[in-house]
Amino acid sequence: MTEGQVKPPHSNRGVLRKKEEEKKQLTSMIDYVRVSFKTHDIDHIIQNVLHIHKDFMTEEPRGFYGYIGTWRMDMIKVFYSAPGDDRGTLIELSGKGCRQFESFLECRGKTWFDFFQDCLNENGSFTRLDIAVDDKKTYFSIPDLLKKVQNGLCVTRYRRIDSNLSNEAMDGSSVGTTIYFGSKKSESYLCFYEKNYEQATKFNLPYDDLEDWNRYEIRLKSERAHSAVCALISDRNLKKVAIGVISNCIRFVEDGEGDKRKRNTSSFWLDFVDGVEKLQLTIEPKKDFYEKSRNWLQNSCAPTMKMILEADRSLGNSRLLDVILNAEDGALGESDLLNMIFNADLKEKHEKMLDTYLTPIHEMVV
Repeated sequence: MTEGQVKPPHSNRGVLRKKEEEKKQLTSMIDYVRVSFKTHDIDHIIQNVLHIHKDFMTEEPRGFYGYIGTWRMDMIKVFYSAPGDDRGTLIELSGKGCRQFESFLECRGKTWFDFFQDCLNENGSFTRLDIAVDDKKTYFSIPDLLKKVQNGLCVTRYRRIDSNLSNEAMDGSSVGTTIYFGSKKSESYLCFYEKNYEQATKFNLPYDDLEDWNRYEIRLKSERAHSAVCALISDRNLKKVAIGVISNCIRFVEDGEGDKRKRNTSSFWLDFVDGVEKLQLTIEPKKDFYEKSRNWLQNSCAPTMKMILEADRSLGNSRLLDVILNAEDGALGESDLLNMIFNADLKEKHEKMLDTYLTPIHEMVV
């Protein structure tokens, strides 16, 4: 039986909805996917692989990676190439795209394994697969792990290990450490970082308010990515992939004399590997489409307009508002601004965004 003919069981075993009691253990999610198809029949791919009604997607006359256009539903993207271009069609799901797509999988009673199988059935070739392992138990400190690397206590197949350190400008305190095991240009590398600091920076939260949270990302490309997907379909769990990359590629040992490759593995690393061996694939489906647009409206547009209205109110005129809105009569007030909003013409992309936001998931699936 060929890789494209692997048939998964009909049950959904091996995939869990993340629960509160699981958050102190190692959990894992699919965090990035790129899969290409030789066909130019984009309608077929959207309907038979993504299983989404194309009417809820928006076309953009631009693409990436050499593709000339995109059909997208927020972070769920399908790129298409010019006629005769053997690039064909490409599905890309970023981290947010994966969470959004999980809403469709959950609605259909399907799993990532089913999606992977649909891709292989259509002769898809996986060119990128990221698996994120979240650790809120924190088996180890990332800065301490980096010190062990610097002290020569890491046995690895990778030729290089890089790191990034972030510090506060005022007092020099650490606000996040990242370690890269392997070259980012290679087909396989690992990224270990402090997710709590990343989230604090992203949402402008005090660092001390967030619980400990490490993230370990397995990033695979080209043949490594495709082989990993086939292994996932065959076993319906992450053990082979996670252990195959993490445990077989890096190991931390005790300090001592002589060849470090012959030293005993550190107990903390043995505990971590034991946790990885128990990993199951979890999902966090989110119908959170066009979050970026809403955040822009809330965080940039709304405060700016409030500032304009407050300034005009204090000055007893609407001059600043007139400048922004290019008003002619100098008499615009708050009600006039609301009228402009209510009377604005929505473009097709805005109509699609609104439809997607208001339509139940089950009405968008094929």
